[in-house]
Amino acid sequence: MSDLTSQSPRMSTPRNRPLPMRFSNQDAEQEWSSPVVTQDGVKLFIRPANPPDHDALKSFFEKVSRDDLYFRFLSGLRNVDEERLNHMLEDTDDRTIDFLAVALETGEILASAMLCADEDFNNAEFAVVTREDKKGQGVSWALLDHAMRYAEAMGIETISSLESAGQTHALKLEREMGFTVRSCPDDATLMIAERTF
Repeated sequence: MSDLTSQSPRMSTPRNRPLPMRFSNQDAEQEWSSPVVTQDGVKLFIRPANPPDHDALKSFFEKVSRDDLYFRFLSGLRNVDEERLNHMLEDTDDRTIDFLAVALETGEILASAMLCADEDFNNAEFAVVTREDKKGQGVSWALLDHAMRYAEAMGIETISSLESAGQTHALKLEREMGFTVRSCPDDATLMIAERTF
């Protein structure tokens, strides 16, 4: 059951119009930006990241736990460097897009979701990271739901994520949202969450 109320777009692609086969921050800014209120009453605005978000995004990642940072970037980095920040903010890669859940009243970034499609644009990996003090308030659910609907509308058939077996809250959320969760064959400490549209 969804835990949010939303005016999120439900974009569909007419049968006579080919799917875009790309992610675009600029297009998503106009067609996939919307206010959302979670069941816990958190008022959000979900939209793609863009260059003016630089300082707010840097500040956001400084408030993210080390474990969450690892699974967002699959790296042991302690700080998100300028190259990674700029890649998230610039609309130069047709296979990746980053959505932000922004507090409607303060403008603070509460969560970030990345989608990265494969070369055939059939499958996409996703990573959601939420500020520690905003977990359990429906923010992650709202953002992942938004990113999933966007991916499906863009023609993606399957989305997946790599999680730590210890990330019980993330795995529970993904199961509730219809994901199949299984052990990673290469590492028993990791889980793969996958959903086909």
